[in-house]
Amino acid sequence: MKLHTTDRAPNPDRVKFFIREKDIEDRISRVEVSIMEGHHHRPEFRALSPFGELPALELDDGTVLTESRAICSYLESEYPKPNLMGETGKERALVEMWDRRMEFRFLVPIAMWVRHGHPAVSQLEGEDATPQWSAVNEKRVHNMAAWLSQHLSSHRYIAGDRFTIADITAYVGCGFARLMKYDIIKEFAPVAEWAERLSKRPMLAEAVA
Repeated sequence: MKLHTTDRAPNPDRVKFFIREKDIEDRISRVEVSIMEGHHHRPEFRALSPFGELPALELDDGTVLTESRAICSYLESEYPKPNLMGETGKERALVEMWDRRMEFRFLVPIAMWVRHGHPAVSQLEGEDATPQWSAVNEKRVHNMAAWLSQHLSSHRYIAGDRFTIADITAYVGCGFARLMKYDIIKEFAPVAEWAERLSKRPMLAEAVA
């Protein structure tokens, strides 16, 4: 398998951390694609990923998967241990519910805040960059960060009492918000305690070492 990816981008990071947790980095080769240099718009990459999305997982039979959640679902089915998406039907539904909440109510607003408001990143939007949309999402991010802190004050992990993909998604969001000089982990003690638990996990082993 080949993973077409880039560094320091939320969806690629989501898959990178998932792969580390599965301990399968040696089974997947990595192909770097620079977003800032526009390599995701090149015809050869668009032939793999029609919308220029990263990451893209190229399977041995030529099938290409995009969308970070879909890639993680495939890897979960191929490498079921350790389980990161739920074992029973009820648990799978709960994990998906929380992961989607973290994605659509937290990670996506952070991405919109950054993509339309960061001096360098907003260049990717060109003339479509909208400072007003950045401001709308900044407010949403602050509100959701406060809610997340309250949630984590009574839960060890996002989706319950154990680590799941929902924690990966939320952690990626916290990291991406730092581009706007907003450190959610430092601002809220419950989030800091949760992040400390994550710091000891395989997903961050490289960063901690």
